[in-house]
Amino acid sequence: MWKDGDGHLWEVSQALGTGVYRLHRSLLAAPGKTHLVLLVCICRVVGGRQGTPGFWLLARPVTFGPGAIGRPRLLDGRRGRLVPLAASLRRDSAMGSCSSHVARIPDVDQILRETGFSQASLLRLYHRFQALDREEKGYLSRLDLQRIGALAVNPLGDRIIDSFFPNGSQRVDFAGFARVLAHFRPVDEEDATIRDPKQPEPLNSRMNKLRFAFQLYDLDRDGKISRNEMLQVLRLMVGVQVTDEQLESITDRTVQEADEDGDGAVSFMEFTKSLEKMNIEQKMSIRILK
Repeated sequence: MWKDGDGHLWEVSQALGTGVYRLHRSLLAAPGKTHLVLLVCICRVVGGRQGTPGFWLLARPVTFGPGAIGRPRLLDGRRGRLVPLAASLRRDSAMGSCSSHVARIPDVDQILRETGFSQASLLRLYHRFQALDREEKGYLSRLDLQRIGALAVNPLGDRIIDSFFPNGSQRVDFAGFARVLAHFRPVDEEDATIRDPKQPEPLNSRMNKLRFAFQLYDLDRDGKISRNEMLQVLRLMVGVQVTDEQLESITDRTVQEADEDGDGAVSFMEFTKSLEKMNIEQKMSIRILK
């Protein structure tokens, strides 16, 4: 029996065959009370033997209860905690290589070419996609993405979510999910040196990062950021920290400084020029998305 950091007790309740066990997770409701079974899993010992500290179990949920997990996890008997399957790939060669797991992703070769992700990063994203897809639909809805904490607290979270659903679509498959996140892949020095000029510009290039940022402002997709669109974004970003009069003044000054042709709006080229001194590659990069 093992106890994880959340107070759940894990115990092998039945041997189903050579190296295969039925495992249940329970929670001690109160001292002296019976355990409440939260989850039953079919598990296989990958290394060592059952009862040996440090062995790993691959768990497949069978029945669910309050607080149950819905995705494959590994139980580390030594540490007594659950870790994501992807995080343990390098820990146990018996589970197979990273390549063999990546090969199970639909259209994986095309996604790797289009996004530039490494196999390890793409596999992490795929498991994240599966975790968000709680009903195992094979796609994500807006509601699924709204469960991401970082987007929930981001002032532009709703607009970032909109970018996953172009042309009024209501669902995004894994390929679309990966393509959007590829804009946030860090730029490696070797990217520019090994890129074939005949190939499309990488999604994580400076220009494509700027295009992604631009469309967060340009809601009507007319290729320009109007004064009203700029005002809406600034209002989202500053909240109630400034008065309406101050916000109007900031908006006017921001548009005037970027608007070189005097049409009262900011084109994409004017937008890029206004940010030419900003390290957009760093500002719009997420380190784990290699």
